[in-house]
Amino acid sequence: MSVLEIRSATADDAAAIASVVRESWLDANKNIIPADSRRALTNSRDLAAFVAGEWNSINVALVDGEIVGTAGVNPAGVIWMLYVLPAYQGCGVGSALYDAAIGTLKSTGQRKALLEVLAANENAVAFYRARGWVPEGRRTEHIPGFRFTALRMGLALA
Repeated sequence: MSVLEIRSATADDAAAIASVVRESWLDANKNIIPADSRRALTNSRDLAAFVAGEWNSINVALVDGEIVGTAGVNPAGVIWMLYVLPAYQGCGVGSALYDAAIGTLKSTGQRKALLEVLAANENAVAFYRARGWVPEGRRTEHIPGFRFTALRMGLALA
């Protein structure tokens, strides 16, 4: 892998971030989500619009100038996204984004971090457990054609 750079996102990054989120999420959950739901999500234009409004709380990971990963945090101490393109997973990109997200939360005085992952996404759950996160609850959600359980996890920062 070439040189990895982590930087704050800009508004111009919205489409690239949306692409990374879509490709990574669909790949990570390909065995969980029904085909018709995958098709609907693949063709959704709403994600780029959402990201465009939230870019100021997002970091991106670049390799050779290309955005290959992204992470977002909010003032409530929530890591609300952390995605890495499949071709760059296992190369340290996710860990670098994670460290930047935790650093941001600590620098703002957060004492606890929270996040949610699909409970069936064993790789994501393992990634966070290996870093000390503990399960704090579950919730079940329904989107057209798909019912899923999200695992809420927490991590003490102080």
